Amino acid sequence: MTRAQLRSSQRGAVLLTTVILLVLLTILALAAVSMNSTQTRVATNSADNLVAYQTAEAALNQAETALASGSYTGFGLNTQGLYTFSPGSTPVWAANLSNTSWWQSATNAIQGFQGGSGQPAAFVIELLPPVIKPGQGMNTLVNVYRITARAVGASGQSPVVLQSTMQVQ
Repeated sequence: MTRAQLRSSQRGAVLLTTVILLVLLTILALAAVSMNSTQTRVATNSADNLVAYQTAEAALNQAETALASGSYTGFGLNTQGLYTFSPGSTPVWAANLSNTSWWQSATNAIQGFQGGSGQPAAFVIELLPPVIKPGQGMNTLVNVYRITARAVGASGQSPVVLQSTMQVQ
């Protein structure tokens, strides 16, 4: 076969195969980049949530320590983070759970531990009805408090709310 005959018998099959392979490799590379980006976002959100959880837990501990030492009084005023539980009505923390500006205001909540978070955690303390200690008489009432702490992660997102109850004699 002569060169002219060889050229006329070639129809570009190698070129077409190469283009198809390049397109497939490009699609695989884009899928890998997209998957990596998604995994990075998941890891970042998880770390942000962990920071928020730890900050809320620290604020809860801060509130419990201060409450045990008698630092907080004035629950009847229902302001500045100190509230009296009112049966039949929605607690203030529940009514403002997603309202970030409400939690950031010192007239509504007590500003607490910040840690690695984007903003300080905040907490409210509610005076619940007193209870009788088990096995004791009617004259041994103890005060019960519900502490609600709210914090966000380093990005200012991922809000976490933790609660605890505490008895103080």
